Amino acid sequence: MQPDDPEDFRDREYPQLKGKTYLDHGGTTLYARSLIEEFSQDLISNLYGNPHSASTPSAIAGHRVDAVRERALRFFNADPNDFDLVFVSNATAAIKLVIDCFKDYAAATNTPVWYGYHRDAHTSIVGVREATKMHRCFTSDEEVDIWINSGGFGGPRARQLGLFAFPGQSNMTGRRLPMSWCGRIRKSFHKAATYTLLDAAALASTAPLDLSNAATAPDFVALSFYKIFGFPNIGALLVRKDSAHVLASRKYFGGGTVDMIISINDTWHAKKEGAIHDRLEDGTLPFHSIFALDHAMSVHERLYGPNPMKFISHHTAQLGKMLFDGLSALKHPNGTPLCIIYKDEVAVYGDPSLQGATVAFNLVRADGSLVGYGEVEEAADDRNIFLRSGSLCNPGGVATYLNWSPSEMRAAYAAGHRCTNPTQIMMGRPTGVVRCSLGAMSTASDVRTLLQFLQDVYVDREGQPRAAAAIAMQMARTVQVPTGARPASPITPLTPGNLPAINTMAQRDLHNSSPATAAGGAENVAWTQLDFGISTEPERPRFVPADYIKYHRPWEDQMRKTQLPNVAMEIKFREMDDTSLARNATPSVKARKFGRSVVNLLRTKHSQDGSGRPPLPTSPHPPSAEAIQAPSNWSERSERRRSLEKAQFKSNVESLGM
Repeated sequence: MQPDDPEDFRDREYPQLKGKTYLDHGGTTLYARSLIEEFSQDLISNLYGNPHSASTPSAIAGHRVDAVRERALRFFNADPNDFDLVFVSNATAAIKLVIDCFKDYAAATNTPVWYGYHRDAHTSIVGVREATKMHRCFTSDEEVDIWINSGGFGGPRARQLGLFAFPGQSNMTGRRLPMSWCGRIRKSFHKAATYTLLDAAALASTAPLDLSNAATAPDFVALSFYKIFGFPNIGALLVRKDSAHVLASRKYFGGGTVDMIISINDTWHAKKEGAIHDRLEDGTLPFHSIFALDHAMSVHERLYGPNPMKFISHHTAQLGKMLFDGLSALKHPNGTPLCIIYKDEVAVYGDPSLQGATVAFNLVRADGSLVGYGEVEEAADDRNIFLRSGSLCNPGGVATYLNWSPSEMRAAYAAGHRCTNPTQIMMGRPTGVVRCSLGAMSTASDVRTLLQFLQDVYVDREGQPRAAAAIAMQMARTVQVPTGARPASPITPLTPGNLPAINTMAQRDLHNSSPATAAGGAENVAWTQLDFGISTEPERPRFVPADYIKYHRPWEDQMRKTQLPNVAMEIKFREMDDTSLARNATPSVKARKFGRSVVNLLRTKHSQDGSGRPPLPTSPHPPSAEAIQAPSNWSERSERRRSLEKAQFKSNVESLGM
């Protein structure tokens, strides 16, 4: 039995997609209409109680939770004799549960924990390092292979406990990592016990997760069911039973995980000795959501066949190749590619063993300048095309593919860049990407819609004047928008001659257009300015962290050259190394004042000499020749020198805004 083509049932099962193009299945896929209807009918027709109670409705709920648990294990080809499944809120909660148990086990056995993680790891995997004193980031697959082949050299030492975590699929680029690492680590490491944690949240959404061979399977697997089925919003931690002893020393206990507690006049408790999940699932389970998971698996099999994940993997792999090929083919008339696609060299689109249905890219204009990724997402959203942009909670991938060094990232942070409030382009490089991720119900028409949008909006057309709205959009990208209230005076109507802030391309389009079109376009631009409060004044040079790094030393030298004759003035700078930055990530008040002064200085670096270096600070009231002339008396000369030194230093400080 073959599943129907998603085109045949998409309108019926996914009516929320009508008139919309959804390309963020990496965030969450979409739930089917049948799933919601069947789940709703189940809750209306049956009475379920809290599984911790002993009534008939509670007993029914408890038995059904156990049945769904076993069915979910079978969904991943995991034998219940070899694996257990612990229900959690999401994949991040599963990861946190593992490291909490490791910390308690290490404390109980006096065994330090060593932690290793791959560069493509999600933020939730990276965050585990803060709970350990010894950790290492593997920057490539080759580095992991060398580490494994060496028997763990550079990893945990004897009498230490090791944990290595990696994603099954990069949530940034969609590259799929080798699953063979788990079995090789288990077989090769003898000096220190090293366990593996697989983040399968991105992988399991469009690929079958096969845990049929317990000998080569990960020790722990974290995943989220809403990324696979769209609903319910719960996750799971799959535990290999031979490795479960590491989780047995957890100190915290919640309702339902203990058999006896003494809290008056003594502190003692007895943990449950049954299944792993009985000792780790604190409090009442979200049993209604677990029932929804039962319906989700049934609907998935009905829509996508008896082996749904195999079909979805093949289906999305073909769409991913179509999307990658289409983006690669988009070019400007001068031959400049429209897209910079971030892809691992070993990944092959169309091969589901190496690459998932995710494409990360940035857009480039015909002149080579970058288009802000947030602008692309916003423009697509206006056309009911839903993407995701930003750093995607993948710090290692962003640093690797976008070529950001630690010092540059710190400088970007000091300049105001934040993940939640990003500066899209800094130092001539993007700080994030645009990501398109496909899912089970995606179709070829979704891919074509996106490609047509990029072709119409971002591919340059030489000799064709842009519409007034496009000119206004270009001006909005290049003109500084004031943050305060609008000025009371009306803005002077714009003409092609007084558009200093519009970029060269927009001016060229106005020049090539007819007089009537140009005038109309100017009126529309002026109207857009009035509507959005955009100032017509030229934008000041923006603070670029690269300039700060580049001109830091020359600026000191130039400051020393401005000293008056016979005046010894020394300006000392305290260099902050990486160690001090790590100790104090929040800059002091003094440091922030100094930073603001540097920003003000660099903003005017091109305004005077055009040399590319910051202008030299000058005193607003330079001393006269008589004041410079040294007196004959030695004591008077010394006193005059000190007074001149203080005056010059004060004027230099004032000129810097400090």
